[in-house]
This record gives sequence, C-alpha cells and structure tokens, in this order.
Amino acid sequence: MTNLFDELYAAHFSYVRRFLLRLCNGNEHLADDLTQETFFAAYKSISRFEGKCRIETWLCSIAQHVFYTFLRKEKRQKRLEKMQTMKADAGVCIQEEHGLEYDIIVILKRFSSQTSKVLSYRLFGETPYSEIAGLLGISENSAKVIYHRGRLKLKQILEKEYGYEV
Repeated sequence: MTNLFDELYAAHFSYVRRFLLRLCNGNEHLADDLTQETFFAAYKSISRFEGKCRIETWLCSIAQHVFYTFLRKEKRQKRLEKMQTMKADAGVCIQEEHGLEYDIIVILKRFSSQTSKVLSYRLFGETPYSEIAGLLGISENSAKVIYHRGRLKLKQILEKEYGYEV
C-alpha cells in the first residue's frame, strides 16, 4: 500500500500543489503545508476512493476541505489576535489586505454548498463538468447551469461589494 501511495504522491503532488497555491493566493509555504496535509488525509481515506472521478479531482476535493479547515482555524486565531491588538492599541486595528482569490473564497462561503463546490472545482481546479457532475451526483448540464449562474452572481458581488472590475 505504501509503494502505491508513494506513486500516487509523486504523480499528483504538483497538480494538488498548484490547486492549493491558487487557493492560498500564491503563498508557497502555506500551499506546501496544506499539500502535505492533503496527502496525509488522502492516505487515511484512500480505501473510500470509489473511482467515480479522476484521482486529481478527488485529491482536490480533499485539498479544498483542508484549506477551508485552515481558514476556519485562521479566522479564530485572527479574532483572538485582533482582540488582543485592540486592547493593546486602545481600539486601533489595521485590516489585512487580501487578493482576488481570497475574496472569491470568502464570497463562495455565502453560496449554497453545491454552487460553492461547482465554482471551486471549475475556478481553482479547472475540473471538467463531467467530473463535477460525477462528484456531486448531478447531470453535466446541471453542473454547467449552476456554474454559469453562480459565476454571474459572483461577478456581481465582486463588482458591487468589493469594487473589482470583472
């Protein structure tokens, strides 16, 4: 099992890392850490892989979960740090700037789970509609419709609330 997993790791490491690098807004150190966590989680759950999609898609789904878990932990940590900073600076707090990818991820949390997954797979993983359909148990046409409607809604929010010109 270990040799097979070593081959899986070697064959798909760069694909998963690139996916996470986009999610991490170019932060290579964070992408490397999360890639390692992704493959550790994949190793623990490889027996549940049913082969209904490409292995890259399955790994990116795990990577996305690992990334969102990281964001939740980071958000809690930043809230604690912000409270400490506010106490120390008598209420003065500077908000950290983020890039477009980060803003998209924040917005996707507001969408339905299915829309969020379809958009994430397409935008960050460049996953084909047929594989998204297989992963989510929907038709390929449904995946396309969900993507296009979600993309329009995402574009509107980015323009209206975040000031992007997309």
